[in-house]
Amino acid sequence: MQIYSVSEFNKEINELLAQVPLCVQGEVSEFNISQNRFVWFKLKDDKSSFNCFMMIFSLKQEIEDGMEIKIYGTPGVFQKSGQFRFMVKQIELVGEGSVKKQFELLKKKLEAEGLFDESRKRALPVFPQKIGLVTSESAAAFTDVNRVLNNRWAGLEIIFYNTQVQGDAAIGQIVDGLNHLNEHHPDLDAIILTRGGGSMEDLQAFNTEDVARAIFASNIPIISGVGHERDVTIADYVADKRAATPSNAAELLVPHKDDVKFQIEQIEKDMQNELLRKIENRKEAISRFFGSLDMRINFFKGEIDRYINLLKSYNPGNVLKRGYSITRINNEIVKSVKAVKKGQQLETQLADGKIESITK
Repeated sequence: MQIYSVSEFNKEINELLAQVPLCVQGEVSEFNISQNRFVWFKLKDDKSSFNCFMMIFSLKQEIEDGMEIKIYGTPGVFQKSGQFRFMVKQIELVGEGSVKKQFELLKKKLEAEGLFDESRKRALPVFPQKIGLVTSESAAAFTDVNRVLNNRWAGLEIIFYNTQVQGDAAIGQIVDGLNHLNEHHPDLDAIILTRGGGSMEDLQAFNTEDVARAIFASNIPIISGVGHERDVTIADYVADKRAATPSNAAELLVPHKDDVKFQIEQIEKDMQNELLRKIENRKEAISRFFGSLDMRINFFKGEIDRYINLLKSYNPGNVLKRGYSITRINNEIVKSVKAVKKGQQLETQLADGKIESITK
C-alpha cells in the first residue's frame, strides 16, 4: 500500500475530485467578496452545509444570503489547510424569489452608477435607414420585427446578428452581438435588442450585468423590446428606449408610410392655405394702396387746379379786363409820375387795345 504525505494526499484528492464535475442546489449563506477578487459563501440545506469558493470574474449575477441557487463545479480541498471546498465555475438562480431578488440587487447597483439616467439616453432617429437587429433567428420576435419593419417602411437595410436569447450562453452572445455591430457597423441608425415573452427565468439573460454594460457602452442608440408589456428587464432600464413588445419596438423605431404620407398631405394643405392667405392679404394691401393712391391723386389734382386758377388770376390780360391799364414809355412800364417828363410819348394798354398820348 502506498503511503502519502499530507501534501501528496491533498493533491491526490484534488486530482481525483477534479474529474467529478457536479451540480449542487442549496441556499446561500455567509456570502462574502474578498479583495475584490475572491468569492466565498456556504451552500446549505436544512441539515448541513459546505464551503464554496470562486473567482469574481466567474460571478455573473448579484448574489446575497438566502438565495436558492445551483452551483456547477468540482469538489476538492485547499492544498495547505486540507479544508474542504467546492470550486464553483458557474451559478444558476433557482426559483422566482431568487431571480427577483437578484434583479432588485442588480437594478439598485446599476441605478446608483447612473446607467438608467434619462439625461444620457439618446433620441431615436426619425427616419432610420439602416437598423441592427440582435435576437434569435428561431424566435417569433425575429419574424415579428422583420414583418412590422417591412410593412411600415420600404427600403430598410437590416443587419442581423443571431444570438441565443435564453440560457447561460445567451449572455455572452448578446454582448458579442452588440459589440460586433458597434465595431463593424458604426453607421447603424439604431439597434433593436429583442425576444418574446417568458418567465422571469427565461428572460434572465436580459437581467445580467454584462448585457446591461454592453448596452450602456453602445455608441448606437438601442431600443429594447423584451417579453410582453408586463415584462420589464434591466436591459429596458439601460436602453435608450423601451418597447412593450418586439413588434412595438419596430413600431417605435420606424414610422408607417401611410402616416408619413398623411402628414405630408397635411403639410401641403397647410402650405397651400398659408399661401392663399398671404395672396389675399397682398390683394387687400394692393387694393388699399390703390384706394389711397386715388385719393392722393384727387387731392393733388385739386391743388393743381387751385394753383392754376391762382396763376390765372395774376394774368395781366385778366387784370386789364377788370378796368386796369399799363402805361409804358419806350416799352418800359411807368411806375411813378416822377418818371414822366413833359413832351414824352406814352403808350397805354387796355384790355381791348392801346392808346398813344403825349404828356404836357
